[in-house]
Amino acid sequence: MPDCPYCERSFEEEPDIRKHLYEDHEYDELSRIDTRRVDQYVGDHDLEESDGDDTHGQQVAEDSIRTSSVSDRHSGERWELDDVQALSTTEITDRLAEYGIDTTEESFRDRAAEIDSAMTLADQWEDDHDVDVDLSGYDRDFIWMAADVLWERWAPDLPNRERIYALVQEGRELREEGNDAEACQRWLEAWEIIVAVTPDDITTIETAEDHLPNVLSLEGFLRSVDSALATLAAADPTYHERRLEFCREVCEQFPDAPDELLLDFRHFVADSLTEVGRTADSRREFEALIREYPEDPWAYKKLADSYWLDDSDEPTVGEMERAADLYQQALDAEGPLERPSIVSDRLAEIERQLAALDPSEKGEEG
Repeated sequence: MPDCPYCERSFEEEPDIRKHLYEDHEYDELSRIDTRRVDQYVGDHDLEESDGDDTHGQQVAEDSIRTSSVSDRHSGERWELDDVQALSTTEITDRLAEYGIDTTEESFRDRAAEIDSAMTLADQWEDDHDVDVDLSGYDRDFIWMAADVLWERWAPDLPNRERIYALVQEGRELREEGNDAEACQRWLEAWEIIVAVTPDDITTIETAEDHLPNVLSLEGFLRSVDSALATLAAADPTYHERRLEFCREVCEQFPDAPDELLLDFRHFVADSLTEVGRTADSRREFEALIREYPEDPWAYKKLADSYWLDDSDEPTVGEMERAADLYQQALDAEGPLERPSIVSDRLAEIERQLAALDPSEKGEEG
């Protein structure tokens, strides 16, 4: 049950405390983590600041020009993660000791090995060391930020959920700078952590999101990674293999995800197999899609293309007949087919060529 660090109220769910912080506390009195909670609430409800309320902007400006050193801080002053990262490990552990928290690298790693979150580790510290209940929200921020920084220094090999958001943000910044390959690499590292921290019994995206940073839309993230890999593969074909691997992992990790997502990612798998020259495997994937999603016209259309357009060899009569049948099924399927006239034209061309064949040619192949 989350508690508000600025008043004595408790809340059943995380969305409730986000709403409370947004409605009942001034933005510039909030700690870093609570500011993020408010930002999340604003994003969830499509809210915008009024023209007359420049509290947020003023706070951001003040934060950006802060020049006081970390050593000059006063109790109750806002902590930023950069402040904690600027401290030496000894300075961090000494300040933790002032709050009654004693930790060593060995004890830290022992804790980290059992959990997957720096925030959870910080909560354990507060519970186990009977941290002063009157500690300000800002000082409590130092505790979880210290856990986050020490995790990076003492246990970088152990995954934690907070690192996911950091990697996603790093990727976005790199993409804005035009470094798409490095951005994609950060996102793939974030995906590896998502897989590591998601319990094995979770098979849906919606449930998995409960174990991830609440500022991350998992489905949107997965689609962004695929899009980035597809874009890179257009210039560097080696990325087709990585895209194939990633899309398979998504389907295996979340087998009960929405059909729309699974269908899309299964298509991405088949497309990648085609691009790397594994035509037989690609066809098997499309055939499986047809069995599982018979209303989807795209699997029929793409499988037909593999016989009629994609193969470098001249299609046999049997392959032409197979392609014609598949094109017709694509046109008959219930799902939408963009520009069906293209499929109709291909079907008509195959039928024209089949009709022009000498009957003996058909008989010889049969």
